[in-house]
Amino acid sequence: MESNLKKELDCDILICGAGLAGLSLTYRALKANKWRDAKIIILDNSGKRQNDKTWSFWKTGEVPFEELIYKTWHNLSVFSNSGEKISLKSGGYSYNSINSLDFYQYVLAFLETQTNVQFLHEEVLSIDSTEQSCIARTSTSTIRASYIFNSVYQQPELNKHTQYFLQHFKGVVIKSAEISMNTDEAFLMDFRTGQDHGTTFFYSLPISADKLFVEYTLFSKSLLNQEDYDVAIQQYIKNVLKLSEYEVLHTEFGVIPMTDYQFKRTKNRITNIGTIGGDTRGATGYTFTNVQKTITKILEAWPPEKNNLLKEHISKKHKMYDAILLNVLDDKQYPGHKLFCDLFKNTEANHIFKFLDAETSIIEDRHVIFSLDPFPFLKALNTVLRNKI
Repeated sequence: MESNLKKELDCDILICGAGLAGLSLTYRALKANKWRDAKIIILDNSGKRQNDKTWSFWKTGEVPFEELIYKTWHNLSVFSNSGEKISLKSGGYSYNSINSLDFYQYVLAFLETQTNVQFLHEEVLSIDSTEQSCIARTSTSTIRASYIFNSVYQQPELNKHTQYFLQHFKGVVIKSAEISMNTDEAFLMDFRTGQDHGTTFFYSLPISADKLFVEYTLFSKSLLNQEDYDVAIQQYIKNVLKLSEYEVLHTEFGVIPMTDYQFKRTKNRITNIGTIGGDTRGATGYTFTNVQKTITKILEAWPPEKNNLLKEHISKKHKMYDAILLNVLDDKQYPGHKLFCDLFKNTEANHIFKFLDAETSIIEDRHVIFSLDPFPFLKALNTVLRNKI
C-alpha cells in the first residue's frame, strides 16, 4: 500500500548527492553541451545554503572553477614538532582554497536557470541498476533513470585487513590586528602541537593582513570530543601564533575517510563519484582535484558505450602506495609527524605534489620513496602483499 502512495518520476540522468562531485558534474556537463537534451534530477536532502567546508588543493595552471578560488599562496612551509621550519620548493605549484558556499551559490545560480534540471530535496534510501535502467527510492518518491551518478557516502563493510583512518578537522576563521604572517605564505602542515591522538597538525592560511584560517587536523581511527578540538585550536593560536586578542568569524568541522578499501566505481548504469567512487586519495584525504579529473574522464567518454564510462586516473600502483602508507601509520613505529617532515625535508615539494596527484612514473616515484626511512615501508609492503593473498 505504501509504494502506491509514492510519486513516480522518470529522468535520463539522476544525480544522487548535491555536493562537490554531483554539482560539479552536472554544471560541467551542461556547460560542455553534453546533457542539454537530457532530463536531469538532482536528489539531495540539503539545500546547500551554508558554508560548510573549505576545499584546498595544490595546482599548476588553470583548473575547473578557477574563478571561485578566493585565495592563492605561492610560498609554502612545513613545521616539525620541535619547531624546525621547512620552506618548500614548490616548483610552480601554488596552494589554493575555495569556499563551499561560493561554489554552491555559483553552480546553483546556473543550474536553477536550466529548464531540464529538477531539484528534489529528499534523502536517498536506495539505488539499484540493471543493464537497461536504474531506480532510486526516497521516502516519498520512486525515480527511474537511464543513468545514476551517485556521491552519497556510506562507510563500506570492511574486512579485518582494511585500513580505515579518519581525517577529522575543525577549522576557524579568525580576525586579529596581531596577525603578522606573510599573506602569501601558507603553513601547509604545522606539527607544533601534541601528537597523543595520532598524526596531528595545523593548517594556517592567511586570508588577509588581519584574517587567518586555522584548521586543526588529525589522522586517527576515532574522533575527539568537540571541546578537545576547541582547546587545541585555542592553545595553538595563543602559544604558537602568539595572538592574544582575536575574533572567531567562522567555524567548520569535517570527517574524511582515509582508507585502502577498493571502492567500486560502477554497477551497470550506476557510476559512483566523489569519496564513494574512490576520489578521495587514501594517503592524504584530498578530494577536489581527483573529483575534477574523474568528471573530465566521464565527459570525454560521454555518451557511454557498454556502460563503461571511464578509466581510473589513480592507478593500482598509487593505490598500493596509499595502502602501504596507511599501514605504516597504523604500525606507529614511524610517527606521522616525523614521516611527513622527512618527506618534505628530503624531497622537493613539486615531486611530492605530482606523486600525490598520481601523475608520477616509477622513476619519478624514487624521489619520494628514497626520502623516507625504508624499513617501516618494507614491513608495511610485506603486510599489504600478504593480505592480498
